[in-house]
Amino acid sequence: MARTLLKPLWCSFALLQGCVIENWIDDHDDVVIEPIEVEEQFFQTPLPKVDVLWIIDDTGSMAQEQARLFGDFTAFVDELEVLGLDYQIGVVTTDMQSEDAGMLRGNPWIVTRLSPDPVGAFVEGANVGTEGAGPEAGLAAMVAALKEPLRSNENRGFRRDDASLHVVLLSDADDQSEDWLGTDPASAALSLLTDEANRTGLSARFSAIVGDVPLGCFGAEGAALAGTRYTEVALDSGGIQASICSDDFGVLLGELGSAALDYPTRFELQAVPDPESVRVSVNGIRVDEGWELELLPPTLEFGEPPPAGAQIDVRYSLAEDSQ
Repeated sequence: MARTLLKPLWCSFALLQGCVIENWIDDHDDVVIEPIEVEEQFFQTPLPKVDVLWIIDDTGSMAQEQARLFGDFTAFVDELEVLGLDYQIGVVTTDMQSEDAGMLRGNPWIVTRLSPDPVGAFVEGANVGTEGAGPEAGLAAMVAALKEPLRSNENRGFRRDDASLHVVLLSDADDQSEDWLGTDPASAALSLLTDEANRTGLSARFSAIVGDVPLGCFGAEGAALAGTRYTEVALDSGGIQASICSDDFGVLLGELGSAALDYPTRFELQAVPDPESVRVSVNGIRVDEGWELELLPPTLEFGEPPPAGAQIDVRYSLAEDSQ
């Protein structure tokens, strides 16, 4: 913008002859920086991935509960299929005294949606018997299965970098993992789940089919102690706590299958935007609510995940300090 300034007139009329009057113009133009516009496009995954780790109590009191699990497991797999999930299923036991503690069971040791008979393959691997040694240490078994060196060696291929994680435990006793995880096994287990969620940007949760808190339970198959520690980890990780004394494992397993659904809600942007300039549309329809912008790192986060296969368009101007 051009400015015109007049110097003040310091001369009186009496002294006008010897006075020099100066007028000057400052022609300096302010530099105007045009905002840089950015358009980004994302696609919601059409087939969400989930890795499901089952931890099965293999001590002497679990024969009937295992049989019920095997008989009703079709409901779990059916729900995964209905939801259109790309799933992988593995099995470990609560026995941390054995040489193969934390190692996935079965052949193949990973059951997938492409397996000829996923239910049959699971039942074969999950038929772990009832001769496992105590104490039941389900949380230690989870940590062992998902951390090095088993993760990259014996359990290679199970944990995918672009899949959510759902750990499901079946036991009629509470956790006793102190010998392997220290004085606070629940915190150690939750820390591992948090690390997995941060690493993948997807959920990592724990669900427990255990005795009711705080008194345990009695059912047609016998009694169960309260699964207090397992319930704590389930609730704190966003999982499900269900009663091992339930009359209908089929309904319960269907609910657990539904809980495995996890579409991404976070989409990382390539640059830092001016927050006021961000415009979002899903499948061509502008969406002004239901999402938030994080700046470190620049990320668009939806409260509810966009639908499967959705196209997400984001337009924004770069923040001034990014230009």
